Amino acid sequence: MNNRIFYFTGTGNSLAIARQMAASLGGAEITPMAAMPGGYVGQEEERIGLVFPVFAWGMPRMAAEFAKALRPRTGQYVFAIATNGGSPGRTLVQLSKILRAIGSNLDGGFAVRGDFLISMQSQTEMALIKFIGWLGGKNVPGFAKDRFREISKTVEEKKSHGAETSNASLNFLGSLMYGFSIKMFARMDKGYSATDACVSCGACVRLCPRENITLANGRPIWHQDCEYCFACMAFCPQSAIAWKGAIPSDPKHHPDVTLSDVLLR
Repeated sequence: MNNRIFYFTGTGNSLAIARQMAASLGGAEITPMAAMPGGYVGQEEERIGLVFPVFAWGMPRMAAEFAKALRPRTGQYVFAIATNGGSPGRTLVQLSKILRAIGSNLDGGFAVRGDFLISMQSQTEMALIKFIGWLGGKNVPGFAKDRFREISKTVEEKKSHGAETSNASLNFLGSLMYGFSIKMFARMDKGYSATDACVSCGACVRLCPRENITLANGRPIWHQDCEYCFACMAFCPQSAIAWKGAIPSDPKHHPDVTLSDVLLR
């Protein structure tokens, strides 16, 4: 197959977009980054794509680690799509620097608003998130049909497209926040808990990208190496995982992505 797309997803946005890109390119092998902990050495593909969400104006740990271990072949077209709530910051610039450090290039870097944003924060926090998204990313388009055609045409024709960013103010703010936030995220799983609705099915264990969850006496235990992707809560078939005592309202994940789509083991 001439195309391969690697994705990292928590609530399904990135997988849904990876599927759309694969279809537009006439087919692609789609692989979760979590399934390739040792990275990937390019084979005969014409194009290699990376699709992942923006975390705190930067790359999720897993996406950054995967990119550092990636080894594209000379001449392969490398593109990335960073899904976000409206403000990508310098996420794609970060990726571009990682790729240059391994002797490759980011040939196309696209930022798009995800179709789905889980609502588990307080009303005040959600209002702040939406305001920041409007302030810094109001010109960042969603993955509408016109935008999809634009991206797929650029990738199909292997045209160069610079890394898309937010405005200068949020790029600066994001650069300051990212280093602190990404380290803090690993310990954020202290906020998770299982309710009495838990039936010990182990789905959370099987879908955690960092293998950070185990079962003890039939209940999930988190081990402070969290990706902060919310996949365990978003795809729990019993809606039994709470964040700081609260369970987000439905829908918890992208409507076109199911639990079976994101199980890793």
